Amino acid sequence: MVSNFQNSIFHYILNAKQSSQNSLIAIMGGMSGSRFNDSDAIDELPFVIFDFETTGLDIRTSRIIEIGAIKYINRKEVDRFSQLINPGILITDEITKVTGITNDMLIDKPNFQSVLPNFHDFLRGCVGLAHNAEFDVGMLFHESNRLGISCDYTVFCTLKMARDLVKIERRNLDALARHYGLSFESRHRSIGDILVTADVFWSMLRENPAIKTIADLYPYREEMPG
Repeated sequence: MVSNFQNSIFHYILNAKQSSQNSLIAIMGGMSGSRFNDSDAIDELPFVIFDFETTGLDIRTSRIIEIGAIKYINRKEVDRFSQLINPGILITDEITKVTGITNDMLIDKPNFQSVLPNFHDFLRGCVGLAHNAEFDVGMLFHESNRLGISCDYTVFCTLKMARDLVKIERRNLDALARHYGLSFESRHRSIGDILVTADVFWSMLRENPAIKTIADLYPYREEMPG
């Protein structure tokens, strides 16, 4: 179980990493998040593109079995987070078929209680981004709440963005990869999906140069549940 000290302002101060000076970061009583000024330039802020693999599709009952995240500044990778997680329950053959993750791969991995504080440290103070972010944000919110950690991040959704800006019939990650001529390092594994999501995002920004600030991304924001 995460200790009260780990969730305290004192733990954060002792272990804080450098973050954007325009970020409003609060971590009192188990709160973690990020906030930015409307005029902040996209290329000057740290972006964390993240993806979860899970035991199912119900955000209230499913558990995370893999966290992947890559941190970018000015569209260049500066850090990476990747961790398989033992969910405490067996995963189904269907999930293994989709992700390639087996129960044997997870049996000796840390539980979510051990991994979550490190992931919050990685994400805190950064702009979050995910494809179909509603699912990933929901998973993060409910898994964090189980451990008594509230979170309020600024997160944007490349699926919402593509629905508005990319004129093709479907906008799932596979369709967008085909549209932009991208290939997957590994499909339905967190880092592989993130690398394609990043390239899709940069491609949409290149095609829409008027999108320059955080405020320009607001139509594609994914609000935290609550």
